[in-house]
Amino acid sequence: MKAIISIEIEKTANELTQLISSTNEEQFNKIPFEGSWSIAQVGDHLLKSYGAVEILNGPVTKTGRSPGEKIEMIKETFLNFDKKYQSDKSILPKNRLVDKEILLSELKNRIAQIQEVIRTKDLSETCAGFALPAFGEFTRLEWLSLILYHTQRHIHQIKNILKPLEKKSK
Repeated sequence: MKAIISIEIEKTANELTQLISSTNEEQFNKIPFEGSWSIAQVGDHLLKSYGAVEILNGPVTKTGRSPGEKIEMIKETFLNFDKKYQSDKSILPKNRLVDKEILLSELKNRIAQIQEVIRTKDLSETCAGFALPAFGEFTRLEWLSLILYHTQRHIHQIKNILKPLEKKSK
């Protein structure tokens, strides 16, 4: 269980950071079309969402169900690219220019903190510090799955943002 989630998060995080790294400064902070975020804003949003590491390190209780019971629901929700969701205000990106190197460094730092949780904590315990509306409380394993699928969703978004930007630069 730990090895699988660790590998998947590492693989997804590497894809995210490589995708961000491959953008030039103009692409990185440019909003490609109305209603879109810039790649920088997507990265800022993900960085804020990785603050969930505080929940992973917070108070826990014993879990009275399968620790991965909600994973399929999380996966179906976040990887359904036909459905749009409103971000929670607390993790909305700022409407400002973002320094790519600083963002990448902060993302890598948070990802390392998440990997540390995987290495050192019991993933079957329920995180008691926070419950998501419509989902309820998650185990550490479910929170890690949310981080994984949320990141994959936004990788998909970044690729869609890049398409019109790459056309304009040709």
